Amino acid sequence: MDREEILQKKLTDEEKKIILSLIAIENITTLRIHKALKNVKKIEDMASLDLKTFTSYFGKSCEEAYDKFQYNLSFNYEKYFNFYGTEYIFYDTEYYPKELFRLYDFPFVIFYRGNKDLLLFKRKISIVGTRNNTKYSENALDVIVPFLVDNNFVVASGLASGVDSIAHTKTIRSRGYTIGVIAHGHNTIYPESNNKLYEIMRRKHLIISEYFPTAKIRKYRFLERNRIVAALGCGLIVTEAGIKSGTSRTIDFALDIGNAVFCLPGRFGDKMSLALNEHIRSGAIMLNQLKDIKDEFNL
Repeated sequence: MDREEILQKKLTDEEKKIILSLIAIENITTLRIHKALKNVKKIEDMASLDLKTFTSYFGKSCEEAYDKFQYNLSFNYEKYFNFYGTEYIFYDTEYYPKELFRLYDFPFVIFYRGNKDLLLFKRKISIVGTRNNTKYSENALDVIVPFLVDNNFVVASGLASGVDSIAHTKTIRSRGYTIGVIAHGHNTIYPESNNKLYEIMRRKHLIISEYFPTAKIRKYRFLERNRIVAALGCGLIVTEAGIKSGTSRTIDFALDIGNAVFCLPGRFGDKMSLALNEHIRSGAIMLNQLKDIKDEFNL
């Protein structure tokens, strides 16, 4: 199946179960599933793969995964999701954010807690930055976030410590709406210091993940999460970031799909601004005043 065939077809219950059965296996990533689907005529064919073909698609180390997949096909997912208080939407539903289709490995399913209506907002924008932020980020977001809320933007971020948490918190205090994208299952709150923020967002805002509720924290998943943060909105605002950091990779993801990237200009020699100054020199928008956002989006 090619990408267009996947996107145009309405999923059957059987196809949904096959997709869930693959996603539930830890070492089978969304990217691997996308690659595997290129080799079959229809999603239903995945259920009848023999071990040799399965491992040719997902890797020689996936023999154990093959047995798990066969078991998962008869698993009671509804009971599982009810138990963990998590809901989900497939890519063929109206609630699925179409912005994510710009990713070559878009998530097949989004698992969520909270108000899924926020995904329907046309004006969504992401804010990211370092976990070790300075007052520079806080002071800037004191001005930027209320402006975004006043202009009906839903603010998305990664629910990490530092700039992410600041962006979510200031949006809530400004009486706006915010979406958190987490890099693990909903059954885990990370960092633990965000427990109160997580609870507020679960009840009144939205938290999404591409992983099953019981999926554990894995380092590579934070990078996968960042591509969703980058693609979820119409633009990306970055306050501070190290040169070799997850935030810098988020900028790369946003630029790859053609999103507007706004970077705060940094002070000379500041290690948390050096990367952003380089991105500005390479074509990112220097966010020097609110007018820069107004001009980009014709507000």
